[in-house]
Amino acid sequence: LQAPGSRAFLHSEYDVALPCIRKLVAASSFAKPKVLTATSTLKFIPEELAVFCRDFRLLRFHFHENGLAPQAFRVANAIAQAREAATWLGDTGKEHNGWSCPAEAPLEEEEEEEEGEEEEEGSAATLLFESLWDWEKELKRLGAVGWRVSAVNERFDMAPSLPRYLWVPSGLLDHDLKRTFAHFEERRVPRLCWHHPGGSDLLRAAGFHTASEPGSEDMRCLEALLLGGRGPCVLASTAELPTLTDIQLAHLKLRALCLPEPSDRDLNCLMASLVQLLGDPHARTLPGFQSLVQREWVAAGHPFPCRLGLLRHNSPREEAPVFLLFLDCTWQLVRQFPAAFGFTEAYLLALHDSSFAPYFSTFLFSCQQQRGRGSPQRLHSQVYTPVTGWRDPSPGVRGAGSAACGLPSVWDWGVRYSRQQRGRFRNPAGAALQHPDPTDPDPLAPGRPADPWPAPGSVFVLAKGTLSLQPFPWRSGRPLLRPSRWAPSLESLSEWGGSLWGSQPPRPPSGLLLPCTAGPSIRLWHRCYLRGLPEAQRGRFAPSPAALAEELTLLQDRLSAWQVAG
Repeated sequence: LQAPGSRAFLHSEYDVALPCIRKLVAASSFAKPKVLTATSTLKFIPEELAVFCRDFRLLRFHFHENGLAPQAFRVANAIAQAREAATWLGDTGKEHNGWSCPAEAPLEEEEEEEEGEEEEEGSAATLLFESLWDWEKELKRLGAVGWRVSAVNERFDMAPSLPRYLWVPSGLLDHDLKRTFAHFEERRVPRLCWHHPGGSDLLRAAGFHTASEPGSEDMRCLEALLLGGRGPCVLASTAELPTLTDIQLAHLKLRALCLPEPSDRDLNCLMASLVQLLGDPHARTLPGFQSLVQREWVAAGHPFPCRLGLLRHNSPREEAPVFLLFLDCTWQLVRQFPAAFGFTEAYLLALHDSSFAPYFSTFLFSCQQQRGRGSPQRLHSQVYTPVTGWRDPSPGVRGAGSAACGLPSVWDWGVRYSRQQRGRFRNPAGAALQHPDPTDPDPLAPGRPADPWPAPGSVFVLAKGTLSLQPFPWRSGRPLLRPSRWAPSLESLSEWGGSLWGSQPPRPPSGLLLPCTAGPSIRLWHRCYLRGLPEAQRGRFAPSPAALAEELTLLQDRLSAWQVAG
């Protein structure tokens, strides 16, 4: 029991949210361990309760003779029943049910000043992409000339799982844009998600609708949306990714996260995010990374409850934690390029664990429309005009998505973590990322020779590491299903000569990370996946002077052993 007004969130690593519990096991020295459910009948008095968590923690609680031992039977069954009753969503596809934001106590007096400064730098700098202002601000930061923010989906009537606002070519009117939705799966049309300073644009979309038969006017709109008068278009195929069976096997063995069937709400979230992590230094800062997750996962409609297995009647075929795979990939990059990121492994662990906590609207819903149900669909301060639709008169006003459901955003780290814990989230070596060196040459400076490109309007398909030139998907009379022929691999582009880029391929842009993906370079995330094995964590944590001394002793022992071995 907690006093009224006290903070109701987790206080220590031994506190577990009920939806985070994957399995409960009661153990006794006189009987075999038994997995507990709400209807279990124990035939022995448990001496120990093991809690297997979805975030890979394994917590063991002993019933001491001078403590809860006389009530061990009742306590074990009460926890099992409470865990069975706890759920984020009632049934698959239904909205948020029964959770509300607990009352929070004011911050301690000695932390109030520091809290205000840190919140201004942290969560305030994270764009939630719930208001028109957020989308316009990020588009301006990217410097994407020829693109605009469209409010065509402001009422979610064009594509329910897409966000309210989309980045589309400036020359394409909303009237023409509406003609393209029906030609894509789930009506998820191509839209800009990142612009590289060198001029390239990264778009994402669902697959072409197999029953699509666009007329000449629709084809004009589709070509304007995909090509827009820019350079050649490369379609990256995701059809060769693991099957559903592969996903389930990998998830059961390591819970190491594969991918579900190709979809703009799963695979494209992963691909678009990794491309930006590799190519955009801003995405590797703490505010930039949080804005990236908010835009490419939360606003883009990734079904977090379904993929994380947090629904009461969730189908095992639908469970595939793609977002946790993204965090694993990010950790691999942080390990290979520690000075290139403004955040640490501790931050990634906190984000990993928060995805299972039922206190944040970020992971509680599957799309912006669902997040805003039960509340007004727009800010009361918005005004409507026949030309621009609903607009924010005050561009600095935030969207009401998170506040609408009564739960905070996960980026409000002060809700769950102390100031000392949050201090470990930032990487001091990565501070220079937020302040680039003004002496660095501008990749778009005058006099810089332009990279050769194929003719505008060309369409290429990227699959299995190879590029193939293809006609526009509908010019052949039906949508493109797979490439008809294969070109040489991307690794041999330098030998390909003038067949694609002319005399030489483009030069790698500055700020690009090129990670090593060979087997020995990919490591197991010990601090995440082996938290249930204390012996595997020795020397990996330094939360206190005693633990730091232990790690130092361990390193000295290893150094001495190597010196003896010559």
